Amino acid sequence: MRWRLYEVRDRFPNVCESDISDYTDIKSDIMNIRRESGVKITFLEHSGYVIEERDKAMIFDFYKGTLPAFSNRMKVYVFASHAHGDHFNKRIFEWEGQYPDIHYILSDDIKDRGPEGKCTYIGPRRLIQLDEMEIQTLRSTDEGVAYLVKLWDKKIYHGGDLNWWHWEEESKAYNEMMRRKYQHEIGKLEGEPIDAAFLPLDPRQEEQYAWGLDYFMRHTQTRHAFPMHMWGQYDICSKLLASPVSGPYRDRFMRVDAPGQVFLI
Repeated sequence: MRWRLYEVRDRFPNVCESDISDYTDIKSDIMNIRRESGVKITFLEHSGYVIEERDKAMIFDFYKGTLPAFSNRMKVYVFASHAHGDHFNKRIFEWEGQYPDIHYILSDDIKDRGPEGKCTYIGPRRLIQLDEMEIQTLRSTDEGVAYLVKLWDKKIYHGGDLNWWHWEEESKAYNEMMRRKYQHEIGKLEGEPIDAAFLPLDPRQEEQYAWGLDYFMRHTQTRHAFPMHMWGQYDICSKLLASPVSGPYRDRFMRVDAPGQVFLI
C-alpha cells in the first residue's frame, strides 16, 4: 500500500534519502515531502537553533537543550559564535560518537580543541568554502563572530552576540560606539536576501530591547526572523509584535514560546 504524504511526514520526520534506498514504494513520497516542507528549524534554548535541510543539519550556539532526533547519517555542522558560556558548551565534541559525519565551525576565540581533523576555527570578516557551504563571518560587537551561511539556494544568518548593545547605565560615548559598530557590520548585508535570520531580542536592554533586530530587518531582505537571547522571557515576542515599530516586518517575525518549538519554512 502506498502511504499518504501526511503519514510519511509523521513517521519519517527526519529521514534522509540514503536511509530509504530499500523502500522504493515510499521513496518518491518522502522526497516530495522534502521539497514541500523545505527547511525545518528547531529552537533549543537561548541562542541555540537547529536547521535541517535535505541530508544536512546545522546546529548553532548550543549550550543546553535537547537536539531533535535526526538520522546518524545526516551530515552535521556545529557552529559556535564565541566562547561565552551561554553560546558554547564543550559537550558538543561528544557528538562525534553519535554522528560520525560531523564538522565543527568555531570562532577562533574558543580555546577548547575539538576532534582532530573535524574543526575549523574562524575569525571575523572571513569568507570560506566548506563542502557545499559558503560561510561568511562578521565581527561581533561583543565577542567572536556572526555567521552568514549559504547552502544551495538558502541563506542563513546567525548573529551570535552581534547586536546593538545599548545600555542606559553606559556613557553616551560607549553607546554611540556600539551604534556605529553594529550598523557598520550590518551594512555589509545591506539589501541581502536572507531566508532565516536568528537575532538577539534581549529583555535586559529594557526599552532598547529591539533596536538591533529592528535595524537588521529594515536593512536586509529577511524572509523569517527568529528571536534569541531572550533569557527565557518569551513574552518579549508579544511585546514586539504589539509594538508599532514591528509593523513593516511583523508578518515575518517568528514568535517563540518555548524550547523545542519547531518551524517549517
